[in-house]
Amino acid sequence: MNYTLNTMNVRQFIQEHWESDQHAADDLGVSLRTIRYWKAQNPTGILKHSGHIIQMAGVEPLQLFDAVAASMEQINENRPK
Repeated sequence: MNYTLNTMNVRQFIQEHWESDQHAADDLGVSLRTIRYWKAQNPTGILKHSGHIIQMAGVEPLQLFDAVAASMEQINENRPK
Protein backbone atom coordinates (compact mmCIF):
# COMPACT_ATOMS: atom_id res chain seq x y z
CA MET A 1 0.00 0.00 0.00
CA ASN A 2 1.40 3.38 -0.93
CA TYR A 3 0.57 6.10 1.58
CA THR A 4 -0.02 9.63 0.38
CA LEU A 5 1.79 12.69 1.65
CA ASN A 6 -1.10 13.66 3.95
CA THR A 7 -0.67 10.48 6.02
CA MET A 8 1.64 11.17 8.92
CA ASN A 9 4.28 8.76 10.14
CA VAL A 10 5.07 7.93 13.79
CA ARG A 11 7.59 10.78 14.02
CA GLN A 12 4.96 13.28 12.87
CA PHE A 13 2.27 11.68 15.04
CA ILE A 14 4.38 12.13 18.19
CA GLN A 15 5.28 15.68 17.17
CA GLU A 16 1.61 16.56 16.65
CA HIS A 17 0.29 15.10 19.91
CA TRP A 18 3.05 15.97 22.39
CA GLU A 19 5.16 19.08 22.96
CA SER A 20 8.37 17.05 22.79
CA ASP A 21 9.71 13.53 22.70
CA GLN A 22 10.36 13.80 26.44
CA HIS A 23 6.71 14.71 27.09
CA ALA A 24 5.62 11.69 25.03
CA ALA A 25 7.99 9.45 26.99
CA ASP A 26 6.73 10.76 30.33
CA ASP A 27 3.09 10.43 29.31
CA LEU A 28 3.50 6.87 28.02
CA GLY A 29 5.79 5.72 30.83
CA VAL A 30 8.75 4.88 28.60
CA SER A 31 12.24 6.25 28.16
CA LEU A 32 13.26 8.93 25.70
CA ARG A 33 15.43 6.29 24.07
CA THR A 34 12.32 4.17 23.45
CA ILE A 35 10.53 7.06 21.76
CA ARG A 36 13.53 7.60 19.47
CA TYR A 37 13.68 3.87 18.72
CA TRP A 38 10.01 3.85 17.71
CA LYS A 39 10.60 6.78 15.41
CA ALA A 40 13.71 5.39 13.75
CA GLN A 41 13.49 1.60 13.69
CA ASN A 42 10.45 -0.01 15.33
CA PRO A 43 7.26 2.04 14.98
CA THR A 44 5.10 -0.95 15.94
CA GLY A 45 6.37 -0.63 19.51
CA ILE A 46 4.07 2.33 20.08
CA LEU A 47 1.05 0.07 19.56
CA LYS A 48 1.58 -1.41 23.04
CA HIS A 49 0.32 1.95 24.31
CA SER A 50 -2.52 2.32 21.81
CA GLY A 51 -5.23 2.10 24.51
CA HIS A 52 -3.83 5.16 26.27
CA ILE A 53 -3.10 7.05 23.05
CA ILE A 54 -6.54 6.68 21.48
CA GLN A 55 -8.15 7.99 24.69
CA MET A 56 -6.29 11.28 24.29
CA ALA A 57 -8.24 14.26 23.02
CA GLY A 58 -8.00 14.75 19.29
CA VAL A 59 -6.71 11.28 18.40
CA GLU A 60 -8.65 9.21 15.91
CA PRO A 61 -8.02 5.48 16.47
CA LEU A 62 -7.05 4.76 12.86
CA GLN A 63 -4.69 7.74 12.82
CA LEU A 64 -2.21 5.89 15.05
CA PHE A 65 -2.36 2.69 13.02
CA ASP A 66 -1.99 4.60 9.74
CA ALA A 67 1.06 6.39 11.16
CA VAL A 68 2.66 3.07 12.12
CA ALA A 69 1.92 1.60 8.66
CA ALA A 70 3.38 4.67 6.92
CA SER A 71 6.53 4.48 9.04
CA MET A 72 6.96 0.77 8.34
CA GLU A 73 6.65 1.43 4.64
CA GLN A 74 9.23 4.24 4.79
CA ILE A 75 11.65 2.09 6.78
CA ASN A 76 11.26 -0.81 4.34
CA GLU A 77 11.77 1.47 1.33
CA ASN A 78 15.02 2.79 2.80
CA ARG A 79 16.36 -0.65 3.75
CA PRO A 80 19.17 -1.90 1.51
CA LYS A 81 18.08 -4.60 -0.92
